[in-house]
Amino acid sequence: MQRINSVKRSDIIPKVVFICTTALFALAFQTSIVADSEPPVLRNMTLKDAIRLALEHNRFILDAHSDRVVKHFSLQVAEDRWHPRVSLKPFVSRDREDRIAGASAEVILRVQTGGQFTIQWDETLSHNFEDSRKQTLRFSQPLLKGAWKEIDSAPVRQARLEDQINALGFTGAVSDLVERVIGSYRSLIGATRQVQISITSLSRARQQLEATRSLIEAGRVAEREALHSEVTIANRKLALVRARNRLDAANAELVAILNLSPANRVNPIGRLEAEHGQGETTLRLEEVLQSRIDYKQAELRLDIAHIKLSLARDNLLPDVSLAVETTREDPGRRTDSSVRLDAHIPLNDRSTELEHLRAQNELEKAQRGLIGLRDLIGIELQQTINDVEVGFQLTQLALKARELAEENLEIEKKKFAQGLSSSFEVAASEDELVRAEQDQVETTLSWLDALTRFDRVSGHTLERWGIGLEMFGR
Repeated sequence: MQRINSVKRSDIIPKVVFICTTALFALAFQTSIVADSEPPVLRNMTLKDAIRLALEHNRFILDAHSDRVVKHFSLQVAEDRWHPRVSLKPFVSRDREDRIAGASAEVILRVQTGGQFTIQWDETLSHNFEDSRKQTLRFSQPLLKGAWKEIDSAPVRQARLEDQINALGFTGAVSDLVERVIGSYRSLIGATRQVQISITSLSRARQQLEATRSLIEAGRVAEREALHSEVTIANRKLALVRARNRLDAANAELVAILNLSPANRVNPIGRLEAEHGQGETTLRLEEVLQSRIDYKQAELRLDIAHIKLSLARDNLLPDVSLAVETTREDPGRRTDSSVRLDAHIPLNDRSTELEHLRAQNELEKAQRGLIGLRDLIGIELQQTINDVEVGFQLTQLALKARELAEENLEIEKKKFAQGLSSSFEVAASEDELVRAEQDQVETTLSWLDALTRFDRVSGHTLERWGIGLEMFGR
């Protein structure tokens, strides 16, 4: 029996030395890194504070907002389609015989029937008194191709729809950023909690070692029992170093999203608990579709496909137009009027048929895409609701498992104090408690992530956090 114990001791001692050396090296390396870097700036921050800071300083949102301003201005330019357009063309010339100066002006006004009024005015002043003036009033109206309000207003209606799509895209970018901040912030909370678990477990292991040494001195347990406690302490130190490394990584990720300097360290002020009724999942599919950004964009793209198809059908018609013109010239006050009917009928040109076929194909694809997106949203909604419900059950089971692990550890400690257990069994119970505590953190994080996914699937992320786009201006 003594030989067996000696063999076990000889096998364990090198492992203990290796683990302790690794842990001390990692701690020394981490300390050197911190010493060489600039002193950290601790920022206490709630989740709402993190979201607000991200929306104020995130460069991707600022770029998206700048793009949004430009795209909205393009709509204003498109809506100038029926505003008068004025152009001026002054000129001066000189030769051996005469000096001439003049100016011309032109006003063009489109009407929603597809027609166009044009007013031209030309005046020339000569040094030899050979002045001339000319005024022209012209109106042209297409009769088939490009005629009437539905066709002429198509570019403006399409620009308005595209502006709505761009506005929804900006809303989606803000929603995505909020979701990233939520996920990163909760990961930081989880990493902080894991460090706390490691510190607490290391403290318990040290207390167990002290208790074991006291029992050894009293002659109640064998000396070898202290070795298991030392192995447990070495493992706990190693776990603590790893937990702190994960905490640093989680902090760096959140700091990058918030666009802060690397010296900042965020101290998350928030609880990591699961409370029944914390998430509302009683939503019908029709309600969700009215809130989904991608579904609204798909509907708008379908409307644009209808507009493009109507334009393609219009291009199949012959180009027939009517023009009326009145011209008055000075000197002489001569007035001329004319009426002209023009027709352009291309032969052997199938390009318009090709464009019509493409527009028809794009419309059918948009219709199928909208139906497929509706089905996909329905599946996502049902799956997310199931994840939320099952996730809450898992949090309760993990809570119960942790409570039982705590009771089991206390029982093993009492049995060890009475000589009815060993330090190995106490360490095993300690490992079970650590795993139970970690499982509780992970299940709670998974459940909260499921709630965040439900907000995204239902299209209520910004509403859930009280974020309005008016904070970004028009």
